[in-house]
Amino acid sequence: MEARATLGGARFPISVVLLFAIVLLLLGGAGGYLVRALSFAASTTTTTYTGPHPFVTEQAPYSSPSSSPAPEPTRDPAGNVVPI
Repeated sequence: MEARATLGGARFPISVVLLFAIVLLLLGGAGGYLVRALSFAASTTTTTYTGPHPFVTEQAPYSSPSSSPAPEPTRDPAGNVVPI
């Protein structure tokens, strides 16, 4: 009974509760942007390649389609080429 009577009498004004909620919201938003900025700065590391660079760069042999062989000409039974 004594605890209920003690806590029941302590009421906060609505303006204090609203001010606390607004400050909490602003700090949470600012903290989110701060964490985002710090994590972005930490993840943008650049690596430079200092190895040898080829003078000529060639296309990979498997990237172009293979050419088909020339078709055999049509021949008659005697072995002569028949024009089509």
